[in-house]
Amino acid sequence: SALRNHGDRIGATRMMLVDLNGAVAADTASPAQEGRPFPFPALIQDAAVRDKGTALATLDGRIYWIVVVPVRAPVPIAFIAAAIPVDATFLEKLRSLSAESPSIALATRSPMGVWRVGAESREALKGTALPQSFQPLRSAAEISAGGHDYLTMTESLAVAPQSAPIIAVLSYPLDQALAAYRRIAGPLLLILGLALVAAVAGSMAIVRGVSRPLEGLAAAARRIAAGDYTDPPRQTQHDEIGHLAAALANMTHSIADREAALKHAIESAEVARSEAVKANDAKSQFLANMSHELRTPLNAILGFSEMIDHEVLGPLGQPRYRDYARDIRASGAHLLFLVERMLDLADAEAERLKLSKSMVPAWGLIQESVLTLKPFAEKSGVKLIFEPSSAAWPQLDADAPKLRQAFINVMDNAIKFTPAGGQVRVSGMVQSGRLMIRIADSGVGMEPEMLASVVRPFHRLRSALDGQHQGAGLGLPFAKAIIDLHGGTLTLTSAVACGTVVCIELPTGSAAISAAA
Repeated sequence: SALRNHGDRIGATRMMLVDLNGAVAADTASPAQEGRPFPFPALIQDAAVRDKGTALATLDGRIYWIVVVPVRAPVPIAFIAAAIPVDATFLEKLRSLSAESPSIALATRSPMGVWRVGAESREALKGTALPQSFQPLRSAAEISAGGHDYLTMTESLAVAPQSAPIIAVLSYPLDQALAAYRRIAGPLLLILGLALVAAVAGSMAIVRGVSRPLEGLAAAARRIAAGDYTDPPRQTQHDEIGHLAAALANMTHSIADREAALKHAIESAEVARSEAVKANDAKSQFLANMSHELRTPLNAILGFSEMIDHEVLGPLGQPRYRDYARDIRASGAHLLFLVERMLDLADAEAERLKLSKSMVPAWGLIQESVLTLKPFAEKSGVKLIFEPSSAAWPQLDADAPKLRQAFINVMDNAIKFTPAGGQVRVSGMVQSGRLMIRIADSGVGMEPEMLASVVRPFHRLRSALDGQHQGAGLGLPFAKAIIDLHGGTLTLTSAVACGTVVCIELPTGSAAISAAA
């Protein structure tokens, strides 16, 4: 009776006395619950720690606001749990506190998963729409009831642990909710109309102040791209567009000046190229004429010196004259050789040099070249070694005299720049249908940046006046020109004091014909 009287004073329809071990000692609504555990032990723990534990919960299918407080004497000896029903009166008080005054309904879910209304305000909708068991507990929907539209919102509420879930269903009349917006619809439309008029006026101003000048600059840029470098239209404003127009004008002048300079440079280069072509043609013509003019006296010198050497017309008074005759003949032969090489180079540069090709054995050409230079190598103290591969050497479709002379020039150059005691190795092999010839010496070598120069005519690694290495700078250029005409390649690798390696690659058989063509 004490619990019931206390519950009447605070509006609780159910009061329970819970002992310290969590068992229900007394229950005003269900004496059968006495001795059983209190259904919400978490609230007991909150009350023991914070002197009060409160939460929404369901008891026997009804929704209550549970309040648990300790009984102290002066230490806690028990707990009192007050179950205040959440009913229409309670919800009506909550509804009066809301500015929109929605209708409120609380629902709980049975153990079978079916939602049912546990309490609702007096203004609740008839047939409140409850969610299905599989739907989320937070949702919103628009419904119609009694000829009016409502916005229904479902929200899950916090409940005590071990309690069935509880949801609140709030229904807002759309007519009342939109009434305030309808009152301001007219002013809003007026403001929007004024904003539209201002936007149109601003757009026109932008078009006149920005778009038209930009269109003029774009047209000027298109004229510049087409090669018309007339000044673009001047802009009077001093903003970014004005700066852009000034920059475009300066760029137009710069482009016009550079194009004029470029045209002048091209014209000058064309004149220089034409002059160079003429000079090259004149040089080639000069060399051809000189070679032709020099051959006749040189042949005469060679013939007469040979006659003197052989004493065709009678004995000479002094034996030394025969030595002089041999020297004259040797010098004439060397000069004739240089003249012929100059003529061949001139013809090769002018693409007039013709080759008389036939099938010749590659091994024989290399062997003849090595035998020709053997005396020169022995005289220079250089060991000349020929290392042919074990595989059969192929036939070459080549101009035998010119290709042999190219091999001799490369080997002679290697011997010439190899000190006494050094060696020159000549080797060859066939790879992928091409003949690979390698001529390596242990000579003085050269800087890598000089490799491109030594294959140009009249370029010598050392001065002709050094007294040690004689030559006119025609050996390697002639060899490269002949090998190129045969469809091959000549490459050099070298390092100072480490020697030089010349690699010659030539096509074999029918491949040689197509490569040379």
